[in-house]
Amino acid sequence: MIEIRKATVQDIDGIFTLANTYAARGLMLPRSKYKIVSMLQCFMVAVDTEAAKVVGCGALNMLWSDLGEIMTLAVDEYYRRQGVGRRIVEALVGEARVLKVPGILVLTYQVDFFTKMGFTMSDKNLFPRKLWRECLECPKLEHCDESVMYMKLE
Repeated sequence: MIEIRKATVQDIDGIFTLANTYAARGLMLPRSKYKIVSMLQCFMVAVDTEAAKVVGCGALNMLWSDLGEIMTLAVDEYYRRQGVGRRIVEALVGEARVLKVPGILVLTYQVDFFTKMGFTMSDKNLFPRKLWRECLECPKLEHCDESVMYMKLE
């Protein structure tokens, strides 16, 4: 059974492994354990309760009072196409609604997935706060090939 819940300190290694597996393939930015620890309260995890293993993760990072970002969304290969990513995104969107965030964005290569989740394509230049945070650390800054997608929540 797969449980979606807030991350705890016991999940740090699992999040680290998942995120950096995708980062090694160039599909997301690498995450240090320090970064994961500092953002731990932003993370939701999917846990296979029978295997006692983190099989998916994602974080809702606040960029400002009007904008949140879903980031570090990753699902273990074995558990893909089983609705785990969808459930994590639904939980993160739910968190954003509780916080009354007007909208959330995601930078992604998975356009079809996020379109099915209710996000629409957008222009990166509409989100300067994002650019001045993590984008400045990204080696792809000048040649970013990710799509920006946005969901209005109000």
